[in-house]
Amino acid sequence: MDSFQIKDYQNKKTFSSFLSGIAGKEGIPLWTFYVNRGQLMASFGVRDKNGMIMEFFPANQAYMYTPVIGFRTWVKVGGKVYEFFKEANQEQILNVRRDQVSIEETNKDLGIHIKVTYFTLPNEHLASLVRKVELTNLTPSELDIEVIDGLAQILPSGIDYGGYKAVSNLLQSWMEVKTTKDYSFYKLRASTADSSEVHAVFDGNFYMSVFSEKVDHTYISDYRLIFDQDTTLSKPNYFINHSYDEIKNEPQYSVNMVASAMSAYKVTLKNEVFKHISSIGYTKNEADLINFSKNVSTKYFEDKEIENLEIHESIVNHIDTVTNHEVLNSYFKQSYLDNLLRGGTPLLYETKSGMIGYHIYSRKHGDLERDYNFFSLEPNFYSQGNGNFRDILQNRRNDLYFFPKLNDSNIFQFVSLISADGYNPLSIEGLKFKYAGKNVNDQALIDILSKEFTPGEVVNYLKSNNLDVESNLNNILKESEPIIKASFGEGYWEDHFTYIDDVIDAFYDIYPDKVNELWFKDAKYKYFVSPAKVQPRHQKYVINKAGQIRQYDAISHDHAKPGSDWLKANNQPIEVNLFGKILTLVINKALHLDPLGIGLSYEANKPGWNDAMNGLPGLFASGISEMIELRKLNKRLLNVAKLYPDNSVYILESTNQLLMDSKHIDNSNDFNNWDLRMNLLESYRDKLDAPQVRIKRPASHYIENLELIDKTLDSALNKALKLDKVIPTYLTYEVTDYDVLETKNHAGFNHVKVKTFKLHQIPNFLEGPARLLKNLKSSDLKHDLYKNVRASELYDKTFNFYKTSVDLTNESPEIGRIHAFTKGWLERESNFLHMGYKYVYAMLKAGLYDEFYEAIETNFVCFMDPEVYGRPITENSTFIAPSNNPDPKKHGQGFVSRLTGSTAEVISMWKTMFYGDQLFGFENEELVFKPKPNLSHKLFKDGMVSVKLFTSIQLNYFNEDLIDTFDKNASIEKIEVIQSGTTHTFNNRVSGKLAIDIRNQNVDTINVYIKKRKETK
Repeated sequence: MDSFQIKDYQNKKTFSSFLSGIAGKEGIPLWTFYVNRGQLMASFGVRDKNGMIMEFFPANQAYMYTPVIGFRTWVKVGGKVYEFFKEANQEQILNVRRDQVSIEETNKDLGIHIKVTYFTLPNEHLASLVRKVELTNLTPSELDIEVIDGLAQILPSGIDYGGYKAVSNLLQSWMEVKTTKDYSFYKLRASTADSSEVHAVFDGNFYMSVFSEKVDHTYISDYRLIFDQDTTLSKPNYFINHSYDEIKNEPQYSVNMVASAMSAYKVTLKNEVFKHISSIGYTKNEADLINFSKNVSTKYFEDKEIENLEIHESIVNHIDTVTNHEVLNSYFKQSYLDNLLRGGTPLLYETKSGMIGYHIYSRKHGDLERDYNFFSLEPNFYSQGNGNFRDILQNRRNDLYFFPKLNDSNIFQFVSLISADGYNPLSIEGLKFKYAGKNVNDQALIDILSKEFTPGEVVNYLKSNNLDVESNLNNILKESEPIIKASFGEGYWEDHFTYIDDVIDAFYDIYPDKVNELWFKDAKYKYFVSPAKVQPRHQKYVINKAGQIRQYDAISHDHAKPGSDWLKANNQPIEVNLFGKILTLVINKALHLDPLGIGLSYEANKPGWNDAMNGLPGLFASGISEMIELRKLNKRLLNVAKLYPDNSVYILESTNQLLMDSKHIDNSNDFNNWDLRMNLLESYRDKLDAPQVRIKRPASHYIENLELIDKTLDSALNKALKLDKVIPTYLTYEVTDYDVLETKNHAGFNHVKVKTFKLHQIPNFLEGPARLLKNLKSSDLKHDLYKNVRASELYDKTFNFYKTSVDLTNESPEIGRIHAFTKGWLERESNFLHMGYKYVYAMLKAGLYDEFYEAIETNFVCFMDPEVYGRPITENSTFIAPSNNPDPKKHGQGFVSRLTGSTAEVISMWKTMFYGDQLFGFENEELVFKPKPNLSHKLFKDGMVSVKLFTSIQLNYFNEDLIDTFDKNASIEKIEVIQSGTTHTFNNRVSGKLAIDIRNQNVDTINVYIKKRKETK
């Protein structure tokens, strides 16, 4: 089910989506958004909103404007004009595929069928949307028709998004159109800024068309040759009253207006399909456009259509899955693609810092419905986009199951960004490289390599000079250092660190024989230094106008440090090993447990996963979810220290001192304990501004610290469990006693010193249970937790799916913007897919297999009713309105398309379903491959399920007895490994060299035979 069809699409619930923006390694990506109204395309452009070719509108406006200023098609037959796709009717069909989208309409009165297909142009030096129009004559006779088809409004390049919204009428004065027989070129005459520095503009947007047979055609940029004086662009008055021959000879004055990009032609439709293909895009200069226009044809574009499909299929085939549910197979592929669009897909390069994954195709989530996010697609070869720390990291958590040669690359990149205070920057800007070799003789290339560079910049030069790309690029990167680019962004979220353990978990699963090396071998982890720091309590605890004690202004910015850098000694970045870096993270987090020692305090101006709870930091809130994850990470670190007590830990001397000092905290009184912890932490943060020194200690040196933290976090969890039968997610604290200080903040509020707190529990959210449940496989507590959640308001009994929270009506509006949202909307009491899927995945991790398979039938969107869901059921949305939403027409409908953390949860579920809980082990000093899938018998098709392992190995499961593979009576009877035509047979695991060959992707097929154990009397 790789294509999804919607009939009468304009009469269905509105939804928006987009083409992937994947243009191949050597292509220029284009962002494209579409809606199920008119002729679909709502907006497209290069890089970001400031590169819009068709004006960007948020979804609520795009539904209105797309049928007017978007693509239009008029056909004149016998002197009468008909506009296809203008009026919604049952003869219209929308077809959604991963690589393209198309619409069709049949007009029986005219005897014409039309199909319009959109896809982006792959592997070209310019960015373009391709629009293929196919006209079919349904009558027995030939039809003489006149056609006008194209984009009603097109912008020249260089139009600033915000400026255009403010002064679009004025900006028309700069716009000009150059039309030739081959194309129309839309540009500005000069820069538009009100500045003394004015420069000429050479880049531009373009429109061109080719035809499947020779036709008489012309380009229309002056919209009056279609609409006359109808500036609403509603009725083609001029075309109604004038023939094509008259129109083509009319002079065009496309000045002081937003021009159109249209093709007009006349043709005799015969029995075969007539094709008209347009390319609409961006080019850096007209010379490139001239060369491009001379080499295109309908065959060229149709070959590119096939190439575009092949690129997408080569990507999603990494997760090719064959089960008894065709829609589920397709859903896994779409989720993999969309997960990749946030995290990227890695190109593997050997560098001076080891193997590095350079992730291409990634982008920050932003779309018509998520109009507040400023997305960006690098308009370059080997394009990599921007993104947020949390988003990218979680969407790369499963990389090793597809690209095992990545090794510790993702761990290195993200753990390096942790600061000495345990926080991390928000904005991830990808990788650049710094060349350190001496083997390049080409001066122009030397100039490129003299600065930080991206692979795309090098490839662009190599291709333009007809030099081999792969060999030259590999040689350059071998002699280069990767430079991790990031910036503070807008705050410090408490939950970001929790995703680090996921990528470490994956490493343990694939490289259990290299755990020691991971933690201790390489001292390569730097400390990120941000211009923003967390304020001490006496500078952020205030009494506001209402007389309430609050925590405001928790972050201060050092304007003397406008950028970001690495912590240095002797002008060189300080580097430690992974154990030292994670230990730094753990002690910083553990010391800011809340006043009762239960959750991690939101002390840095931002909450955790749920951004809409933005008021929580002001209420002295803490997160139990983050405490649960810290507990897991600390236990992992403690286990490593005990396994390898003599290995060296590299760490900052100041952090080591903090650890030593924290051993002596008195745990007898919670408030005093909290005050002592915070004093230590604030003193440590102050010292980070002084010169730092790296020291070395054995891992055994920190076992006592880690055991103390372990005991403290076990106690924290026990306290949390006693608060409610469904473990809470958030706690807030009310100040009951304080002293007023003499100092004030910028708003004139007096600072205070808090003396006592009183606990307040926020109503239940799903996150706490989701974080806890996945760690409860061996605990009986999992059954009670599952039952209690399902019996609560967290479970929508109408749709049988999970919601983010229970009713928040009685909470204070101060908890955040979530309180102002409608019930069952965005993060408030909705089925926010990412969190709902986190919980469903936790069921699987906890070993609640029957409950998991029951849950996916109503929680996976691929099994939902598309008429209710309101969009293709292979595509995730951000949230689904549950039955508590006040608008019953929205119940069950999905909103905000595709780029969501839910895709990471889908891939994690896929991995755990088809590979099991641990794919490799290290036993008796040997690597062991030991798949143990967790599959319902209902997934097997003719007794077989197949998936890909590491993108290239065919992994087949045979289950003739049709038993659930997680059943206690199910066992693996035999494993066959086929390598270069030779079959090697094993019992229930593969060990030694062949296990290494599997990890190195040096085998072809693995067959696993599952049988039901014979009952014994």
